[in-house]
Amino acid sequence: MFAFLGRRRMDQIIAGMMLVLSGAAAAADTPANYAYTIPVGVSGKQAIVQLRLPRAVYLGARTADLGDLRLFDAAGTAMPFALVERMQQAQVSKATAPAAVFPVRAPAGARQGLPEGLQIQTREDGAVISVTTPAARGAGDELASLVLDIQPPGKAPGKDESVAVSALALQLPQGVDSYHARLVIDTSDDLQRWQPLTEASVSWLVNSQGARVRKDRIAFPPRPFRYARIAWVEGKPIEFGIAAEFVVSHQAAQEWDSVVLAPANGRPGDDLVYAAPVAIPVQALGVVFHGQNAVLPAAIGQYRQRESRALQVFSSATFYQLTQDGQQRVSGNVEVPLTHASEWVLRPQAKLADRPELRLLWKPAAIVFMAGGKGPYTLAFGRAGVQPAFQPLDQVAPGFSLSELASLEQATSGEAVRRQAADGFSEMGGAAGMFQRREFWLWALLLCGVAALAAMAWRLTRQLKDSASGQPPP
Repeated sequence: MFAFLGRRRMDQIIAGMMLVLSGAAAAADTPANYAYTIPVGVSGKQAIVQLRLPRAVYLGARTADLGDLRLFDAAGTAMPFALVERMQQAQVSKATAPAAVFPVRAPAGARQGLPEGLQIQTREDGAVISVTTPAARGAGDELASLVLDIQPPGKAPGKDESVAVSALALQLPQGVDSYHARLVIDTSDDLQRWQPLTEASVSWLVNSQGARVRKDRIAFPPRPFRYARIAWVEGKPIEFGIAAEFVVSHQAAQEWDSVVLAPANGRPGDDLVYAAPVAIPVQALGVVFHGQNAVLPAAIGQYRQRESRALQVFSSATFYQLTQDGQQRVSGNVEVPLTHASEWVLRPQAKLADRPELRLLWKPAAIVFMAGGKGPYTLAFGRAGVQPAFQPLDQVAPGFSLSELASLEQATSGEAVRRQAADGFSEMGGAAGMFQRREFWLWALLLCGVAALAAMAWRLTRQLKDSASGQPPP
């Protein structure tokens, strides 16, 4: 019985120790335990918001995967968030332009497809010049279909722009007031292969009082195509005036962040070494010269091993900065595979006349979070030895489509505040410093308590053993 009570007492002691330790660890996860904090503001009108990660996060985080990133509310409660690639909503506009209409004639009743021997002449840019039917035709030939050359207004779409046709607006020829027909529309990009697009009815009605009702617009899901063909299923073929409606999507310019690193001497030779924050997902590199004129062929990479000069090359290029005729010419950035590294190496392939700096560029990610708890919020980072806290996106913003995520409200961020030095010791004075000292003494007291409990457990174990062997306790 005594042995059972003793074991039970020991289990209670151990459970109490674990509870105290877990409670102390949970209490320690506050903004004060991270090297840097950034204030975050929201409007308070939306449940789910996103924040573009500030440049300071990548410079101060301790892990490559941003596992030491935290979001706290005003009460110091950790908020759930998801780490995602930055999603930007495309800007959509609409435009209208007349289509070039070319009538196609065929024998009466032959309304399906283009007649045999039809000749379509185009310019180098694809614009249709003429549509010619075969010369030997009977007197009974009639209008069978219309070929449309559809060109978007303005200049050709750029790399970050897409243009799609969303509708055709038809206009009756002069002198025709009432009309009804059922039309079939095919599309093509080369005037050779045609794909069905839609079938629709159009009508224009005028009553005895002169009131007009019309259905003159054929809409369909936006899609890009250059040419269209209209044929009749019902109604008498006539030559419409036709305008095409376009949906133009402008992709937002990709945002980049960058940092410039100072050089240090590398291993024997002319290598230059650059210490870098490991959290930066480097996607492009550039060289920054100090002199007015410089040309430097070089390889950029990383040492394969700590003590080896063997270089794993990510990019080789000729970097330059020249002034000619009063204009400065500077080499651009070179793209590299996405890489996290704490050190970069530049190996010159010519005599060094300058010790250039190295520019790292990356596309910042974003966090998506629910604006719960009490605002304002605090973004904290810069703490070693902590587990990642971000969650899957569907657990933070369930049921949101990609377009909804791209249009989320953008939270605002302030300047980064450094709370601790790199070695973890506080740099703050006043109340914050006192809080750090109190936390230190709390941990010291906790460790002393753990040692005392361990001594008590050991003494109780000795007593149980002596009691079981019949020896008097010491």
